[in-house]
Amino acid sequence: QWYQRRVRGPFALPLAKKGCHVHANDLNPESYRWLLENRRINHIPEKFITCYNKDGRGFVREFGDPIDYVLMNLPASATKFLDVFKGLHSGSESNSGRPVWVFCYHFAPVDSPEESTLSAVESVLGVRPCDPSVHLVRKTAPKTWMACAQFTVPESVLRGETPAKKTRTE
Repeated sequence: QWYQRRVRGPFALPLAKKGCHVHANDLNPESYRWLLENRRINHIPEKFITCYNKDGRGFVREFGDPIDYVLMNLPASATKFLDVFKGLHSGSESNSGRPVWVFCYHFAPVDSPEESTLSAVESVLGVRPCDPSVHLVRKTAPKTWMACAQFTVPESVLRGETPAKKTRTE
């Protein structure tokens, strides 16, 4: 199942048209209205795309488990919302142990876009994500790339475990 925290349709509708079950969310009421309209215009059955008009963090927490894929497509703010995964499976007996794949867009400096993107993800999660890769989508300004980090959320993050503090050795 695909969960999209914020959407205006460019990702959710094509996935639903391919038969994926998509939960698409947008806090903006006007964007939500157009998501519903585009679902109707494109003849996509509700069984393939369910639309919501909720706060992003609450939206992800509401589903909790099982979540297979999350697409966070607003590069200016997506990494700031990665903290929603901290403790998502804490106390959950229903967790199937399946990984939660995240596709998180990010604006990065042109001189080190991959490093900057993964650093932004790690700074919020508190640990390095599992199986990370960074896809450079396009240059959005002379000194800025739009990048997409793809990774699985570490199980320790999902369980809400605090990463061990690094100690200095002398």
